Amino acid sequence: MAQMMDKVLTILKKILLFGVFPLAFIVFIFFLGEQFEVGRLGAVASCEEAANKNTCLRSKGYLPQAPYYPDLGRRYIGGFARMVGGDLGASYKEPVPTPPAAPAEGDAAAPSAGAAPATAPGAAPAGTLPPPAAIPPLPVSPPAPAKK
Repeated sequence: MAQMMDKVLTILKKILLFGVFPLAFIVFIFFLGEQFEVGRLGAVASCEEAANKNTCLRSKGYLPQAPYYPDLGRRYIGGFARMVGGDLGASYKEPVPTPPAAPAEGDAAAPSAGAAPATAPGAAPAGTLPPPAAIPPLPVSPPAPAKK
């Protein structure tokens, strides 16, 4: 009976050593790569409105095109996370802005029923706020005299 328990323990140790530990290490590397990708996509989002997006991304430590990372460690781990995450259904692609659809030639003369009513040129559309400079400051009352 003792020999049987020794064999079972040996098999469990080998499963743990060659099965569970490598799997846990791979999952750890995947999570680390996901954090790299979250950081990169956050930098892409923060540079969305920048005048020069490439320079903005470089200032945050990323490359504007693939492979996205200047150092090999983040490059390989991030690539691994994109590969595994893409197989699991995640999308790491930056959305490509779609150009506005040009109206057909016949549609330009007759506005559709759902179109907003025309306003005077230069007038702000309804529901928009004025720019901050157009808002007058709140009146400030003089300070109360100090009591003696």
